[in-house]
Amino acid sequence: MKMSKILLFLSLGLFLLSCESETDQGHMMDHGMMDDDMRRSMMSDNMDPEMMEDMHPIREMLINHEQIDRRVEDLNNGVKTWTTSEDPQIAAAIQKHVRQMHERIKKNKPIRQMDPLFREIFKHSDKIEMEIEDLENGVLVIETSDDPQVVKLIRQHAHRAVSEFAEQGMQRAMEPTPLPEGYQE
Repeated sequence: MKMSKILLFLSLGLFLLSCESETDQGHMMDHGMMDDDMRRSMMSDNMDPEMMEDMHPIREMLINHEQIDRRVEDLNNGVKTWTTSEDPQIAAAIQKHVRQMHERIKKNKPIRQMDPLFREIFKHSDKIEMEIEDLENGVLVIETSDDPQVVKLIRQHAHRAVSEFAEQGMQRAMEPTPLPEGYQE
């Protein structure tokens, strides 16, 4: 194994260890919350150098998920979402994270490739449009597509991934997100 892979794996492991208690870590590693695809993805070259920087606001939000408010409105061609926090530090993390993920979509630089929904979203990143508006305490995002199948992915991401991450935190983030019902590759 290359030294860079070893360092990446160790860094990611330390990140995860810093997010959960010892009991929860054992549960994640030993009881199926981290499946084989997740482990392979962590040890692969799928993580680009910006990933560690991108993980800071993700970690901040997952640890403080109880302080995040989220609302999703379905549009004909996508979603409109409001993600906010009364805590200025968490609000800033939300804003930073949304911009980082927008860049990843624009440049097709995948994240969470162990997750079937995220793999599929990045396969179709060229069909996704995003408008971002900073709010005083978070962000408003309009995410759309002209492709009806990609609209299903966008909605699944908003409802079943991001909203659940905000609701449940790190435990949910360690689980894969299913593809939407009726989705055809």
